[in-house]
Amino acid sequence: MKGWKLLIVQPLDVAGRADGDPLLAIDSLGAGHGSEVVISNDGKSTREMVGDNNSPMRWAVIGLID
Repeated sequence: MKGWKLLIVQPLDVAGRADGDPLLAIDSLGAGHGSEVVISNDGKSTREMVGDNNSPMRWAVIGLID
């Protein structure tokens, strides 16, 4: 995970309220503090993104909400 930006993200429900525990996600899109993002829990794709099949990372930012 060296060189990757990590974010603590809080999943939200449809009403915008916290839904579950915060998660650690890799961010390759440059989200900032307070940004709303779309995350994916596809661990295989996240491991491919970092180039390490043994990486413990599961979550990745896949979109920024305008």
